[in-house]
Formats: sequence, structure tokens, C-alpha cells
Amino acid sequence: MQHILLCGGSGTRLWPLSNKQTPKQLLPLFDGQSLLQLTWQRNAFACDSVLAIVNEQQVNTVVDQLHSSGAVHARWIAEPVGRNTAAAIALAAFIADPETILLITPADHLIGTPDIYAQTIFQAEKMAADNHLVTIGLQPAYPETGYGYIQYEGYDVVRFTEKPDLVTAEAMLNSGDYLWNSGIFCGKAGVLLGQLEQYAPAIYTAAAIAADEYLESGRIQPSTMEAIPADSIDYAVLEKSSIVKVVPSTMEWSDVGGYEALAEALAKHYQYSNNQAVFIQSDPVNSMVLGKDKLVALVGVENVVVVNTPEALLILQKGKGQEVKQLHQWVKENRPELL
Repeated sequence: MQHILLCGGSGTRLWPLSNKQTPKQLLPLFDGQSLLQLTWQRNAFACDSVLAIVNEQQVNTVVDQLHSSGAVHARWIAEPVGRNTAAAIALAAFIADPETILLITPADHLIGTPDIYAQTIFQAEKMAADNHLVTIGLQPAYPETGYGYIQYEGYDVVRFTEKPDLVTAEAMLNSGDYLWNSGIFCGKAGVLLGQLEQYAPAIYTAAAIAADEYLESGRIQPSTMEAIPADSIDYAVLEKSSIVKVVPSTMEWSDVGGYEALAEALAKHYQYSNNQAVFIQSDPVNSMVLGKDKLVALVGVENVVVVNTPEALLILQKGKGQEVKQLHQWVKENRPELL
């Protein structure tokens, strides 16, 4: 298999730690390693090579991180303009051998159970060898409204549902017939392109031109990239195709989509310590302080995340992590230099 590493995403809900120059997947928060590096290491057991699809402005950082973590032969495609996952995956498929199975993963997820993950990937690879597109579904732990869901029977996909409301999410959870959509999937490059040509011909045609340009010159012009219609691979192909299978998995997974998830991951898997902060009549177990450029003292407060950066100071009540996206929009409109 070849690992296709999708390095897009801005991590708006982790501002001010995450910004345009150093988005979520590049932050060295996990024992000095980034989510990007952990993702490559997690998949190296199954993949002969790695190809990163990366924002043009972040190429040097991505390549440096991959090389420093052992991926000395990593390749990359620099996108001058982001056009969502369907375009990125199409580019990777066009430059691969048609029979090569592509394992496509976001660069910003965290897996806490490597053994279960490996078993899941091996199972998906076998099904992909039989000319299926195979997505990984996760047993839902709670009625999350920010994820996509997959209704399934065995390994068959019944339907996809994007980001349901709370009532619908609760009904899905209680039915036992739904999985969270992990965003990880695999399939042969040729099979993927065939489905893309059938269900999203405009993306297929424009991406073919961009791939030819890349193979000829090593780069893609902004105008060529902009000509590719922007769409996710889920909408463009997976939700329409009749050859999609799903592998249910019990692996421990997080998209580290906010500060509560980050705090939980650091505390559970990385023995994170609040030693750089002072707690007076406050519980250091239920709060977290990130940033070390100056002393942070918490007096008489509980269940907060404090993010201390040179550009901004964020004090977040746990349970309000989704509101950081609203904060990010305010900063974008009023203080864009901080992004």
C-alpha cells in the first residue's frame, strides 16, 4: 500500500495554538511530536511509501517533520490552492500505479490503540484488493453532532449521514446500526479514479490536467488548481458509489477537534503535566495550562483550559470548546494579523 497523507485543515478550534503557519497537525504537542508525525509512524507498518498532499506554504515544515521522523523518502504534492479532499485524492491517484492500494488518512487524527488499528487496516486492505473502496467506521461513544455517520449491515454501507442534529444522533446511537465516519479509507488507485470519473467527471477531468502538469514540472499552477471543482471525497464519490464497504472498528480515535479533546488526549496518553502552572484552591487534574513563556496562576477556578501564547491568551471553560470556532471568526474579521 501507499500512504496518502492529507495535510490540509487549519484547526480553527485550536486557535491560538493553531494558526495558518502552524496548523493543528504540525504542532509538536505529543512528547515533542506532531499529529502529522504520529500519523506517518502509525501507518508505516503497512505502507511502502508516503505521499503528502500539502498546502504550498507549509511544504518545508511538513517535509522536515516527515524526514526527522524517519520518512526519508517521503514525496509530496504542493497545492497552491486548497480544493478539498476529492481534488487532493484524485491528484494522488493519477500519479500512482492503477493497481496500487492507496491508504488515505487525514494528518490530524490521534489513535490510542495501535494494535486494533493495525488489524483494522489489514482487514480493509484485503477488501480493497477485491476492488472495493473501503472506509473505516468507528463505534460511536456518544451522540456527536459534528461527525458524519455510516449506517451499515455487516460490511455493507446502507447510507451516509452528515452531521445530524442531536435528536437524530441520539436515535442513531441507540439503534446500534450506525458508525462514526473516521475519514480513513483505502482502495486501488485505478478503482478510485473509475468511480471518480463516473460520479464526479468534472473533478476527474480537471484533476487529470493538474496531475499531468505536476508530472511534467513538479508543481501545479494556481489557475490549474482553481479549475478543479471543490468537493469532499465523501460527497463526490463515497456516498454515491455502489462498491463501498465499511470495516467497523473499536479503535480509540480522536480528531482532536477542540481543546477538551486535546486535554483528554494529552492527559491519557502522554502524561501531560501542569508543572509550569500554579494552582491555588484550584484542581490541577480538571484544568490544563498550555504554554510556558510566562507563569500562569489559577486561583479558585475549575475545569478550564488556559492557552498562553505570545500572540494571545485564551481562557476556556470546559464544555465550551466548540465556541472557539466563533472566536476564530471574530479574530479573522477584527484582528486577522493574529491568525
